[in-house]
Parts: sequence; structure tokens; C-alpha cells
Amino acid sequence: QAFQSEIAKANSVLIGTHLNPDGDALGSALALSHYLDGSGVRNEIICNNLAPYNLKFLPGVDRVALEPKEASYDLGIVVDLDSMERLGRTRPFFEACPRLIVIDHHVPHEAPGDLRIVDVAAPATAVLLAHLLKNSGAKITPSIATCLLAGIVTDTGSFRFRNTTPEALTLSAELLEQGGDLVAIGEQVYQCKPIHSVRLLGRTIERMRLSHDDRIAWATLSVQDFLDTGASEEHTEGLVNEMLSIETVQIAALIREPRPGKARASIRSRAEIDVAAVARQFGGGGHRNAAGCTFDIPLDKAEQELVCALERCLESS
Repeated sequence: QAFQSEIAKANSVLIGTHLNPDGDALGSALALSHYLDGSGVRNEIICNNLAPYNLKFLPGVDRVALEPKEASYDLGIVVDLDSMERLGRTRPFFEACPRLIVIDHHVPHEAPGDLRIVDVAAPATAVLLAHLLKNSGAKITPSIATCLLAGIVTDTGSFRFRNTTPEALTLSAELLEQGGDLVAIGEQVYQCKPIHSVRLLGRTIERMRLSHDDRIAWATLSVQDFLDTGASEEHTEGLVNEMLSIETVQIAALIREPRPGKARASIRSRAEIDVAAVARQFGGGGHRNAAGCTFDIPLDKAEQELVCALERCLESS
């Protein structure tokens, strides 16, 4: 009811999500935008980064911009966000909104927003949004269904991850009935890799190192690696999971250098090993088994600091 009330009072809505958006972030933002279109509410989506190559099939993805077209908005809505810092360059635009709604399923670092719709047990933000739209009496169009389904599929790893629940499966079946394109999601997200991504995978496996009886695996990718392969940072999507697929590995990390003096890490784990706690040590965050963080130091120093923290995490788990 509070969500519906906020929407009813708004003439213009600014929608946003975290930097380097994944399927749940973009899918949720786009589904919300399609819903507002149907409700006759003027809206816009902005993000610190545009859609990565494997999500450019999502209906309406071209509406995502790097900055707003208008000077002000009545309402801001951010999805899949546990910290305002992760809005990146778009943060000031949302802080300028008179009212702010946060819809999320991460363990929060802070509690921004006049209305917070947060459930850390939800498999994906798209699940929360799907319930909100259903309870609002919204017509779930094929475009909305595809965007929400993409969020659920990607955040559950095609229903392979531990966060897959009966609710996620039931809701996905409903979205499929309402026109969600599961085939397109499977093909575009998981089976349509540019050659640059495959070459970068080769570099990742070549650079992979192991420790603690092969229970920790990590690799680094330098600026030169991206230049040599013709790849960009978006082509690193999913590479860390290739290392985690090794039968002995319980923690995997990919540390990449988008530019000299800057490093970003994607971290994954199995079972109850909490790599989000490690990411938070470096100002990052995420979920227990999937997290990330950024370093403003050279690649080799970032590697050393992160691997030491991951070793301590494994030893205490």
C-alpha cells in the first residue's frame, strides 16, 4: 500500500541501480519502468554503467542512460542496492529527489530511503518487485515478465544456487505463462559469448593460481591482457565461476585492472563460506556466496591483500 501510495503521488520517477549492473539490477529497473509506462507515470532509468553485452536483449534496454534528461523528479526508486555509494556517479541525482524508495534483497550497509522494501531472504530483487506489481494489480506484459524472469534466473544461476527457493520456481513459472522469454534469457546470458570473452577466459585459466590444498583459486587480468585480447571489463562476466567449478575449489576470485592504479574483484564461494564479509573489508559487498569490491591500489597489491583476506576467511569457516 505504501508503494502504491508513493507511485500515485508522483508525476515523474527516476529509477536507478548499482554500478556495473547485473541481470537482477537491470531486469528489475526495466520491469519497473515498463510498469510505470503502463500507469501513465513519466519515468527514466539512469545507471553509472550501460547494459553489458549479455543483457542488451532485455526489452527497453535502450532507455537506460548515464544521466537524467530532466532537472528534477518527484520520486526516486533504486533497486538491488545495499549502499548509496554503489550508485556511483548517479548518486547525487537520487539524493536530490524529495522522496526515495529502496527495493532490495541484500544485507544492507546503510538504510537510505523514505520507504524501504527489503527482504534479505528473497532470491532476487525481481522477486520482491514481482510481488509488488502483482499486489498493485498491474498487468504483467511479456516485456515485464521477461525482465523479471531475467532477474530471477541470473541471481539464482539458472536455479542452481543455494538461494533457489520454491517461491522462485513458482514465480518463474507464472512469468513464463505471462510471456517471459526464458529461451532468449538462456541463450543471450549463457550461450552467446563474444570471441573477446573466450580469449579472456583463456588468459584467466592460464593465470589461475591455487592455494590451501587447491581450495582457493584466483587469477589476475591486467590492462595489457584486455588490450591483447581486445576485451573490455564487461567480458569478464562469469569468468570467476569457471574457477569455482573446479571440484576442490571453495573460494574463487578474479581480480582485474580496468586502468593502472585501480583493481576490481569478483569473489564466489561454496556452502556457508561468507565472501561478502571479505568484500566488506574493502568497501564492497554482495551476498554470502557472491560478492565484489574495488581497490584504489595497483593490481599486485590488491591481489596480495585480497588473497590474504580470503585465506583467513577459509581458515575461519
